Amino acid sequence: MPDENPILRHWQKEHKVLQDNVSMLRDQMNVDAIHDLRVAIKKIRSYRRLDAALLNKREPGKAETIRELFSVLGRHRNMDIAKKLLVSFSDRKKPPLSAVLVYLQLLQDQITPFCQKIIKDFSEEHIDKWTNELNQDLENVNTAELMARVRRVMASSVKSVKHDLKHFKKKSHLVRKRLKDIFYWSNIFEDDIFFTRQQVKSLDKILDHLGSIQDYAVLITNLKNFRKTILASSMEEYDRVKKVEINAEKKKDALLKRANEMTEKLLSKTREAEPAAIK
Repeated sequence: MPDENPILRHWQKEHKVLQDNVSMLRDQMNVDAIHDLRVAIKKIRSYRRLDAALLNKREPGKAETIRELFSVLGRHRNMDIAKKLLVSFSDRKKPPLSAVLVYLQLLQDQITPFCQKIIKDFSEEHIDKWTNELNQDLENVNTAELMARVRRVMASSVKSVKHDLKHFKKKSHLVRKRLKDIFYWSNIFEDDIFFTRQQVKSLDKILDHLGSIQDYAVLITNLKNFRKTILASSMEEYDRVKKVEINAEKKKDALLKRANEMTEKLLSKTREAEPAAIK
């Protein structure tokens, strides 16, 4: 039965999260609902990649409507995160950089109508299709066999991450995507499937660092755009904004180094294997 299959069970859970938050956002834009909806989409995509790997199918493409939903809501969330990070860099001895906050708010305000339209028009057609495919693929697979196959897929993913670690700074986004898959897949099963529970907690911390790196990058990009588009180099605000950029870059680099070290440590004792298809 589908309810007995842990992948299907988690799929159904995230499908419900998606539905609930789409409904909530149709009533009112809400930062937490945006976050929860995007996480649900990430997990659903990840479970599809797992299904494809288990059956040696081509990696699934992204449905345009879901890609747009995820992307535009992400831009809205980016502005919210950028505002919070900017405040965290505030110098208490000087007036706040109010003009930058207004700039970020205006950008967010411009994004909001597009979010509302996409939410209003969103259809679950692709989700329903994917649900049927997943049910068919995993219908007759018992949990023990599933765990063995998932373990092999995860080992292969770990092997790919180890390769990407050689160019961690350049490939940190790809490393984050692969590690997020491994994290989601680890939490599908109650038993340890590849990493111990403690190692999964370490993986969660690594992902927090990698997520913060992305947040700092978004802040830096928007600060540069503001500074170069609006300010003259002779202005005091120009130097203040530039200083925040420099400090944010330092934070980002420190997190990048820490994430690299933690990832190398986590993966140093893992075994490698190739994925096997379900027969």
